[in-house]
Amino acid sequence: MMSSHTRGLLMICITILLWGVLAIALKYSLKFISVCTIIWFRFAFSCLFLVGYYLVRNPGSFAILKRPPILGIVAGLALCGNYYGFTVALDLTTPSNVQILIQLSPLLVAVIGITYFKEELTRLQILGFFIAALGFVLFYWDQIQHLVISKDSYLKGNLWVMFSALSWAVYAVCQKILVRTWTPLQTNLLIYVVASVVFLPAARFDELAGISDGTVWAVLLFMGANTLVAYAALSESLRLLPANEVSAMIVLNPLITLAIAAELTRRNVSWMPAENMTLLGYVGALALLLGVGCVVKKH
Repeated sequence: MMSSHTRGLLMICITILLWGVLAIALKYSLKFISVCTIIWFRFAFSCLFLVGYYLVRNPGSFAILKRPPILGIVAGLALCGNYYGFTVALDLTTPSNVQILIQLSPLLVAVIGITYFKEELTRLQILGFFIAALGFVLFYWDQIQHLVISKDSYLKGNLWVMFSALSWAVYAVCQKILVRTWTPLQTNLLIYVVASVVFLPAARFDELAGISDGTVWAVLLFMGANTLVAYAALSESLRLLPANEVSAMIVLNPLITLAIAAELTRRNVSWMPAENMTLLGYVGALALLLGVGCVVKKH
């Protein structure tokens, strides 16, 4: 029989794999569907699933929608910003670039925890911030020297990544406060409802109606399910494993993206911009991930 620790490791590995593949799936979808339509579909898919789940299992959970907490609405808007910034950045740059730079978000969460929640700043975290900063400089320098897209697109994309990272930090802090009163699934329901409503006016249903390629639909459905399964696995891993162990492992998901992107570049896939990373870029990426891992692990 599988031990609790082994089950927890399996759950976190599922999350790492799903999040690592997601950026590649998004990049593919952007060739056929607009940014806001993709985001709306992902949120609406998750929202409908949770509504169906609560109708069957626990109708009382809809109480959060009757008198929604202001902080829950703020969290929903913040996650909208995170999804939008991340997807636009993917449209402008490459999956590897976005997946590495979005790791700024756990650093921002740590900074907020230290300054706002008065959490202890450990020596390992100080070392982690230093290593992450060094890794960021090395990775950015390598990327800017070997661009396969315009410099303007790259810089705009990076600004959107930073916006996405900041939005995620706001969302994470709101969730940290909300779960004191509500269950994670309840807050997710409210957040998905808010996000679905926000992106509804910008969604282009003619694009969805015009999709005749089964592969595109399969990728869309995968992205919709990705959020639900990944977060469910993450929640289960947090129940079975120490939070700092989970946080330290989750930053490994960009390695999946880097590996897939490198293979797609080798195969010269038409919809994927070539990843011209040199050894310096890979060293920088690994250093950034190592630094982030140290910051979130704390001890």
